Amino acid sequence: RRSRRAMEAASSSLARADGRTPNQLRPLFGDAGALTRADGSARWRQDRTEVLVAVHGPCEVRRNRERVDGAYVEVLVRPRAGLPGPPERELEQLLGATLRAAIITSLHPRTAISIVVQVIADDGALLSAALNGATLALLHAAIPMRGPAVGCTIALLPSGAALLDPTADEERDAAAVVTLGYLLRDLQGLGAERQLLLSHARGAVGEARFDACRAAAQRAGAAVVAFLREAMVPRCAPLPALEEMEGLADALAEGR
Repeated sequence: RRSRRAMEAASSSLARADGRTPNQLRPLFGDAGALTRADGSARWRQDRTEVLVAVHGPCEVRRNRERVDGAYVEVLVRPRAGLPGPPERELEQLLGATLRAAIITSLHPRTAISIVVQVIADDGALLSAALNGATLALLHAAIPMRGPAVGCTIALLPSGAALLDPTADEERDAAAVVTLGYLLRDLQGLGAERQLLLSHARGAVGEARFDACRAAAQRAGAAVVAFLREAMVPRCAPLPALEEMEGLADALAEGR
Protein backbone atom coordinates (compact mmCIF):
# COMPACT_ATOMS: atom_id res chain seq x y z
CA ARG A 1 0.00 0.00 0.00
CA ARG A 2 2.86 2.37 0.82
CA SER A 3 4.46 1.58 -2.52
CA ARG A 4 1.26 2.48 -4.39
CA ARG A 5 1.06 5.86 -2.64
CA ALA A 6 4.74 6.44 -3.34
CA MET A 7 4.23 5.66 -7.04
CA GLU A 8 1.28 8.05 -7.24
CA ALA A 9 3.26 10.80 -5.48
CA ALA A 10 6.24 10.32 -7.77
CA SER A 11 4.01 10.33 -10.85
CA SER A 12 1.85 13.32 -9.93
CA SER A 13 4.51 15.93 -10.66
CA LEU A 14 5.96 14.21 -13.73
CA ALA A 15 5.67 15.98 -17.07
CA ARG A 16 5.53 13.77 -20.17
CA ALA A 17 6.86 14.78 -23.58
CA ASP A 18 3.42 14.58 -25.21
CA GLY A 19 1.71 16.59 -22.47
CA ARG A 20 -0.26 13.72 -20.94
CA THR A 21 -0.59 13.08 -17.25
CA PRO A 22 1.08 9.87 -15.98
CA ASN A 23 -2.25 8.01 -15.72
CA GLN A 24 -3.66 9.14 -19.09
CA LEU A 25 -4.11 6.97 -22.18
CA ARG A 26 -3.06 8.17 -25.59
CA PRO A 27 -5.83 9.08 -28.07
CA LEU A 28 -7.60 5.93 -29.27
CA PHE A 29 -8.91 5.19 -32.76
CA GLY A 30 -10.80 2.08 -33.81
CA ASP A 31 -12.33 1.28 -37.20
CA ALA A 32 -14.24 -2.01 -37.30
CA GLY A 33 -14.57 -3.45 -40.81
CA ALA A 34 -11.47 -1.78 -42.23
CA LEU A 35 -10.91 -4.73 -44.61
CA THR A 36 -13.40 -6.19 -47.07
CA ARG A 37 -11.96 -9.67 -47.66
CA ALA A 38 -12.07 -10.92 -44.08
CA ASP A 39 -14.83 -12.23 -41.86
CA GLY A 40 -13.91 -9.53 -39.37
CA SER A 41 -11.31 -6.78 -39.28
CA ALA A 42 -10.23 -3.68 -37.44
CA ARG A 43 -7.76 -0.87 -37.63
CA TRP A 44 -6.62 0.09 -34.14
CA ARG A 45 -4.45 3.04 -33.19
CA GLN A 46 -3.09 4.33 -29.91
CA ASP A 47 -1.63 7.62 -31.11
CA ARG A 48 1.39 6.53 -33.20
CA THR A 49 1.13 2.80 -32.45
CA GLU A 50 -1.12 1.20 -35.07
CA VAL A 51 -2.15 -2.31 -36.09
CA LEU A 52 -4.45 -3.75 -38.73
CA VAL A 53 -6.15 -7.02 -37.74
CA ALA A 54 -8.00 -9.53 -39.91
CA VAL A 55 -10.06 -12.46 -38.61
CA HIS A 56 -10.87 -15.47 -40.80
CA GLY A 57 -13.29 -18.12 -39.62
CA PRO A 58 -14.69 -20.20 -38.24
CA CYS A 59 -13.53 -22.11 -41.31
CA GLU A 60 -12.19 -25.49 -42.38
CA VAL A 61 -9.20 -26.67 -40.37
CA ARG A 62 -6.25 -28.85 -41.31
CA ARG A 63 -6.56 -32.45 -40.18
CA ASN A 64 -3.50 -32.25 -37.89
CA ARG A 65 -4.94 -29.16 -36.12
CA GLU A 66 -8.50 -30.40 -35.78
CA ARG A 67 -9.97 -30.38 -32.27
CA VAL A 68 -13.16 -32.25 -31.45
CA ASP A 69 -13.83 -30.12 -28.37
CA GLY A 70 -13.49 -26.68 -29.93
CA ALA A 71 -12.05 -24.41 -32.58
CA TYR A 72 -8.34 -24.18 -33.27
CA VAL A 73 -7.24 -20.56 -32.75
CA GLU A 74 -4.05 -19.30 -34.35
CA VAL A 75 -2.49 -15.84 -34.27
CA LEU A 76 -0.04 -14.59 -36.89
CA VAL A 77 1.89 -11.34 -36.43
CA ARG A 78 3.42 -9.58 -39.43
CA PRO A 79 6.09 -6.89 -38.85
CA ARG A 80 5.99 -3.47 -40.51
CA ALA A 81 8.82 -4.54 -42.82
CA GLY A 82 10.77 -7.72 -43.43
CA LEU A 83 10.09 -11.24 -42.24
CA PRO A 84 8.72 -12.26 -38.83
CA GLY A 85 11.38 -12.85 -36.18
CA PRO A 86 11.57 -13.72 -32.47
CA PRO A 87 9.66 -10.57 -31.34
CA GLU A 88 6.75 -11.48 -33.59
CA ARG A 89 6.81 -15.11 -32.43
CA GLU A 90 6.62 -13.92 -28.81
CA LEU A 91 3.66 -11.69 -29.64
CA GLU A 92 1.93 -14.61 -31.35
CA GLN A 93 2.32 -16.81 -28.28
CA LEU A 94 1.12 -14.14 -25.84
CA LEU A 95 -1.83 -13.04 -27.97
CA GLY A 96 -2.78 -16.63 -28.81
CA ALA A 97 -2.91 -17.76 -25.19
CA THR A 98 -4.91 -14.67 -24.20
CA LEU A 99 -7.47 -14.85 -27.00
CA ARG A 100 -7.99 -18.61 -26.65
CA ALA A 101 -9.05 -17.97 -23.06
CA ALA A 102 -11.50 -15.26 -24.17
CA ILE A 103 -13.08 -17.02 -27.18
CA ILE A 104 -15.79 -19.63 -26.56
CA THR A 105 -14.11 -22.20 -28.79
CA SER A 106 -16.48 -25.02 -27.78
CA LEU A 107 -19.23 -23.53 -29.96
CA HIS A 108 -17.25 -24.23 -33.14
CA PRO A 109 -15.59 -27.66 -32.91
CA ARG A 110 -13.49 -28.98 -35.82
CA THR A 111 -12.96 -25.48 -37.22
CA ALA A 112 -10.20 -22.88 -37.27
CA ILE A 113 -10.16 -19.21 -36.35
CA SER A 114 -7.20 -17.31 -37.76
CA ILE A 115 -6.22 -13.87 -36.45
CA VAL A 116 -3.65 -11.94 -38.49
CA VAL A 117 -2.07 -8.85 -36.90
CA GLN A 118 -0.23 -6.53 -39.27
CA VAL A 119 1.95 -3.99 -37.46
CA ILE A 120 1.66 -0.60 -39.15
CA ALA A 121 3.66 1.48 -36.64
CA ASP A 122 5.17 0.79 -33.22
CA ASP A 123 5.61 3.71 -30.83
CA GLY A 124 5.26 1.73 -27.62
CA ALA A 125 2.68 -0.54 -25.96
CA LEU A 126 2.47 -2.73 -29.06
CA LEU A 127 1.29 -5.84 -27.19
CA SER A 128 -1.68 -4.08 -25.59
CA ALA A 129 -2.56 -2.31 -28.85
CA ALA A 130 -2.49 -5.62 -30.74
CA LEU A 131 -4.75 -7.24 -28.12
CA ASN A 132 -7.24 -4.36 -28.26
CA GLY A 133 -7.25 -4.41 -32.07
CA ALA A 134 -7.72 -8.19 -32.16
CA THR A 135 -10.68 -7.94 -29.78
CA LEU A 136 -12.35 -5.32 -31.96
CA ALA A 137 -11.82 -7.50 -35.06
CA LEU A 138 -13.26 -10.55 -33.27
CA LEU A 139 -16.32 -8.54 -32.23
CA HIS A 140 -16.75 -7.42 -35.84
CA ALA A 141 -16.51 -11.06 -36.99
CA ALA A 142 -19.21 -12.02 -34.42
CA ILE A 143 -16.91 -14.60 -32.86
CA PRO A 144 -18.50 -15.67 -29.54
CA MET A 145 -16.43 -14.43 -26.60
CA ARG A 146 -16.77 -14.62 -22.84
CA GLY A 147 -16.19 -10.88 -22.80
CA PRO A 148 -13.90 -8.25 -24.31
CA ALA A 149 -10.20 -8.90 -23.71
CA VAL A 150 -8.35 -5.60 -23.36
CA GLY A 151 -4.74 -4.78 -22.61
CA CYS A 152 -2.84 -1.99 -20.91
CA THR A 153 0.89 -1.29 -20.63
CA ILE A 154 2.58 0.54 -17.73
CA ALA A 155 6.19 1.74 -17.69
CA LEU A 156 7.88 1.87 -14.28
CA LEU A 157 10.65 4.47 -14.13
CA PRO A 158 13.74 4.22 -11.88
CA SER A 159 12.37 7.20 -9.92
CA GLY A 160 9.34 5.12 -8.90
CA ALA A 161 6.89 6.86 -11.23
CA ALA A 162 4.44 4.82 -13.28
CA LEU A 163 3.44 5.88 -16.82
CA LEU A 164 0.26 4.51 -18.36
CA ASP A 165 0.31 3.59 -22.07
CA PRO A 166 3.98 4.56 -22.61
CA THR A 167 5.60 5.64 -25.86
CA ALA A 168 8.66 3.86 -27.22
CA ASP A 169 10.96 6.49 -25.69
CA GLU A 170 9.30 6.07 -22.29
CA GLU A 171 9.69 2.29 -22.53
CA ARG A 172 13.40 2.66 -23.26
CA ASP A 173 13.89 4.86 -20.17
CA ALA A 174 11.88 2.54 -17.90
CA ALA A 175 13.31 0.14 -15.35
CA ALA A 176 10.43 -2.24 -16.07
CA VAL A 177 7.51 -2.47 -18.50
CA VAL A 178 4.37 -4.37 -17.50
CA THR A 179 1.55 -5.38 -19.85
CA LEU A 180 -1.65 -6.79 -18.40
CA GLY A 181 -4.66 -8.15 -20.25
CA TYR A 182 -8.08 -8.48 -18.62
CA LEU A 183 -11.39 -9.98 -19.59
CA LEU A 184 -13.92 -7.42 -18.39
CA ARG A 185 -17.66 -8.02 -18.41
CA ASP A 186 -20.80 -6.96 -16.58
CA LEU A 187 -22.53 -9.76 -14.69
CA GLN A 188 -26.06 -8.38 -15.12
CA GLY A 189 -26.40 -6.47 -11.89
CA LEU A 190 -24.08 -8.77 -9.92
CA GLY A 191 -21.04 -6.56 -10.40
CA ALA A 192 -18.18 -6.67 -12.86
CA GLU A 193 -15.86 -9.57 -13.59
CA ARG A 194 -12.16 -8.79 -14.00
CA GLN A 195 -10.27 -11.90 -15.05
CA LEU A 196 -6.53 -11.61 -15.59
CA LEU A 197 -5.65 -13.31 -18.88
CA LEU A 198 -2.24 -11.83 -19.68
CA SER A 199 0.68 -10.82 -17.51
CA HIS A 200 3.97 -9.94 -19.18
CA ALA A 201 6.83 -7.98 -17.65
CA ARG A 202 10.24 -6.87 -18.84
CA GLY A 203 12.42 -6.01 -15.87
CA ALA A 204 12.06 -6.61 -12.14
CA VAL A 205 8.70 -5.74 -10.57
CA GLY A 206 7.99 -6.09 -6.85
CA GLU A 207 4.70 -7.33 -5.48
CA ALA A 208 3.50 -3.93 -4.28
CA ARG A 209 4.32 -2.25 -7.59
CA PHE A 210 2.63 -5.06 -9.49
CA ASP A 211 -0.55 -4.57 -7.43
CA ALA A 212 -0.48 -0.88 -8.32
CA CYS A 213 -0.08 -1.80 -11.99
CA ARG A 214 -3.07 -4.14 -11.77
CA ALA A 215 -5.29 -1.40 -10.35
CA ALA A 216 -4.19 1.05 -13.06
CA ALA A 217 -4.69 -1.53 -15.81
CA GLN A 218 -8.23 -2.35 -14.64
CA ARG A 219 -9.22 1.32 -14.66
CA ALA A 220 -7.71 1.85 -18.10
CA GLY A 221 -9.27 -1.39 -19.34
CA ALA A 222 -12.74 -0.17 -18.43
CA ALA A 223 -12.13 2.94 -20.55
CA VAL A 224 -10.95 0.79 -23.49
CA VAL A 225 -14.06 -1.43 -23.24
CA ALA A 226 -16.28 1.65 -23.39
CA PHE A 227 -14.38 2.80 -26.49
CA LEU A 228 -14.75 -0.63 -28.12
CA ARG A 229 -18.51 -0.40 -27.68
CA GLU A 230 -18.57 3.02 -29.32
CA ALA A 231 -16.40 1.73 -32.19
CA MET A 232 -18.87 -1.09 -32.86
CA VAL A 233 -21.97 1.14 -32.95
CA PRO A 234 -21.64 2.09 -36.66
CA ARG A 235 -21.42 -1.64 -37.54
CA CYS A 236 -24.48 -2.73 -35.55
CA ALA A 237 -27.90 -2.69 -37.17
CA PRO A 238 -30.48 -0.91 -34.98
CA LEU A 239 -33.13 -3.14 -33.48
CA PRO A 240 -36.63 -2.55 -34.86
CA ALA A 241 -39.10 -0.72 -32.69
CA LEU A 242 -41.28 -2.82 -30.37
CA GLU A 243 -44.40 -1.88 -32.33
CA GLU A 244 -42.83 -3.17 -35.56
CA MET A 245 -41.91 -6.46 -33.87
CA GLU A 246 -45.46 -6.89 -32.56
CA GLY A 247 -46.88 -6.19 -36.02
CA LEU A 248 -44.53 -8.75 -37.57
CA ALA A 249 -45.53 -11.35 -34.99
CA ASP A 250 -49.23 -10.76 -35.67
CA ALA A 251 -48.65 -11.06 -39.43
CA LEU A 252 -46.80 -14.34 -39.00
CA ALA A 253 -49.53 -15.68 -36.73
CA GLU A 254 -52.16 -14.88 -39.34
CA GLY A 255 -50.11 -16.51 -42.09
CA ARG A 256 -49.63 -13.31 -44.03
